[in-house]
Amino acid sequence: MNNQATLGIAFDLEGTVVDLEKFHWQGHILAAEKAGVKIGDFDEMFRVLPHSIGGPDRRVAEEIFELSDKNLSVKDIEDFDVAGYRESLFAIPEIQPRPGFLDIFHKLEHMGLGLAIGSLTREDEANFILKKAGLTKIFRPANIILHSHVKELKPHPEVFLLTAERMGIPSKQQLVFEDSPRGVQAAIAAESRAVGMPVNYKGETVAKLVDAGAMPIFTSWKQIGIENLLKSFEGES
Repeated sequence: MNNQATLGIAFDLEGTVVDLEKFHWQGHILAAEKAGVKIGDFDEMFRVLPHSIGGPDRRVAEEIFELSDKNLSVKDIEDFDVAGYRESLFAIPEIQPRPGFLDIFHKLEHMGLGLAIGSLTREDEANFILKKAGLTKIFRPANIILHSHVKELKPHPEVFLLTAERMGIPSKQQLVFEDSPRGVQAAIAAESRAVGMPVNYKGETVAKLVDAGAMPIFTSWKQIGIENLLKSFEGES
């Protein structure tokens, strides 16, 4: 990549910072049932719906449609999926960042690095999550990039080009934390470095992140020695 120092960090929101994936997965399974596709558990879902991690919802709906008897349209399936997720999401009384995230955030803040959110979550959902998790108190509003701020979805690099721009740094000196292969691909396409932070730690999930360009991979924020991690990137050629 390069041996320049990291000047800013961009975080994906859902999965990476807050773990709400089970609500998305429940939405996928319920939408599949509406389409006549029986999915027994999350492990089976990961096998038959490759986009169930990282989305987008339209691609998941297309995958369900191909498995179904075609009585529901892709749009109908997507609408059922999104409605199920939103009903669960807005009923959550409290949302906590993944354990260890806030410690890492404050260390980076103390180091004077730029900090941003790069998420393609829908605006109302993202704002609900950000507020419930207390993240609106620690991120600058201008550094929170959401679905409505971009024209292209991940794996297009637009979202992470914009986070770098808002932090006032070259995208080559941006480090991105992501939990999905599409997000990692977006970071790499923006010429940023990418670190994997999966919620589902099964071998196939981790392998997809590595194939997309994430390195290293962590299963918990508590595993990360952030100073050593940043120094390791400075030594790259």
